[in-house]
Amino acid sequence: MLKEWLLGVTAAALAVALAQALTPEGTVKKIGRLVGGLVLLLAAVRPLMGWKGATLGGLSLRVEPELAEEATQSGEDVMKTLIAQKAGAYIVDKGQSLGFSCTAEVGVALDGSGWPVPWEAAVSGTWTAQQKKALSQAVEEELGIPAQRQSFREEGT
Repeated sequence: MLKEWLLGVTAAALAVALAQALTPEGTVKKIGRLVGGLVLLLAAVRPLMGWKGATLGGLSLRVEPELAEEATQSGEDVMKTLIAQKAGAYIVDKGQSLGFSCTAEVGVALDGSGWPVPWEAAVSGTWTAQQKKALSQAVEEELGIPAQRQSFREEGT
């Protein structure tokens, strides 16, 4: 069991390192570092979900399944919140770099493999059509949120 756990954590570390090497500099890289750290944390804690107990040098260790499940759920909730906050901050920063100010709320959902990812974005602000189009493209390319799941509301209208 220990060998499988170490292999899993090592594989996760290699995947995170590869993703970091391929990520462009800037805000996206910062978000990637955060998500990578959370992936490593989840890889390290995930075996506790099914762990009923073990002995280590005569010391009996026992984790209640409900407690392990609650800890895992709590960790996933924290990860979702952090991803939503960082993705929202990215959108606001991108808007500022395009010459306008805005606010953003990002919804997070689990992807096909069970990892939380930015799913939808609601942006409020004042912009030109060109600025809106540039922000929408950046959100789709950098955060993976397609235009269909992006909503824009102009303030004052």
